Amino acid sequence: MELLNQSSNPKSKLKVAFIGGAYDSAVGRSHRIAIEMDQYFELVAGCFSRNEKKNIESAQQYGLNLNRAYKNLNDLIKNERKNIDCIVILTPQDQHFEHVKLCLLAGIPVVCEKALVCSSGEAEEIKNILIATKGYLAVTYNYTGYPMIRELKHMIDAGVLGTIQQIHMEMPQEGFARLSHDGQPMMPQEWRLRDGPIPTISLDLGVHLHMMVKFLTGERPEQLVALTASRGNFADVIDNVNCLVKYSNKVDCSIWYSKTAFGCRNGQKFRVYGDKGSVEWVQENPEYLNYSDNTGGKFTLDRTSKGTKIANEIRYQRFKAGHPAGFIEAFANYYVDIAYSLTTYLNSKMNSSSQYVFGVDESIEGLLMLEAISRSTLTKQWELVK
Repeated sequence: MELLNQSSNPKSKLKVAFIGGAYDSAVGRSHRIAIEMDQYFELVAGCFSRNEKKNIESAQQYGLNLNRAYKNLNDLIKNERKNIDCIVILTPQDQHFEHVKLCLLAGIPVVCEKALVCSSGEAEEIKNILIATKGYLAVTYNYTGYPMIRELKHMIDAGVLGTIQQIHMEMPQEGFARLSHDGQPMMPQEWRLRDGPIPTISLDLGVHLHMMVKFLTGERPEQLVALTASRGNFADVIDNVNCLVKYSNKVDCSIWYSKTAFGCRNGQKFRVYGDKGSVEWVQENPEYLNYSDNTGGKFTLDRTSKGTKIANEIRYQRFKAGHPAGFIEAFANYYVDIAYSLTTYLNSKMNSSSQYVFGVDESIEGLLMLEAISRSTLTKQWELVK
């Protein structure tokens, strides 16, 4: 396995508590399955919902001692801070700032769903708390956990595509325009229908596309121009964003994310073009990279293709190629990396570097980019990312 050094190998399961992540939530079961898939974590406590009945039912569904299902985060911290290794924050993103602060100030390592917080100012404050407390924070970007995404990162780092020139990223969905079987708008969670200075769609989808460019290339956004629109069933909520971004080292990027694109369930897709070759990846068919070289050759690569360097590692072979791995497995891959990173921190109180685990700095950069998108839609001109 390509993981951290042997001294950071978790010797026993890391004890985890959830804040948010009720059994019927959008993310609760996904995170529960992902943390336990490789037996590095164990969910032992939580405050899963403000609704007392739903909180207790979630604890039952997750197989927990009901005495360890708490009514609020303060009670959870008070009773569990010495019994757990980290708290996973799965609440709506407008609650993350207070929840992350409470945990870090209590000395508890944090794993937080994206987006970390709702503004770069909040992220900077979190960074200051991390420095002051020497705390631990990881932010989950599960799409970076797909084996073929990690293979593509290796290809780019090894120069297989040559100098990267342009990237085209998209993440269209249809939820804000689609109707239910009875002809009525499909209702998302209430918090998704509230826009702040950064529209919720940017915090929900845009962060993934920023992180994917960052993960694959290491380049940073420098300048952009953007258009936003509200075209779906919910007036005054931004549901479509188009953006052109100039990245460092003269990489040009187009970005589109939407919740009003009929026929797109979760259509994340990107194309990366260098001066020696290109690659296309489609999230709904994640086991394959479509690679084209500069001699006219076109190839489909999977986990066992000749020349594969990363995706063929044992850690990604829960079952052999041809039996597709997917979204939950990508989450689990990310959590394996967090397990090693967190174990190193718990053993030494020092944060270890990992090419696969991301924290506050990546969040700050992404939020600055999303703030520039919001400014550009108002000024109708190019804006610096700063």
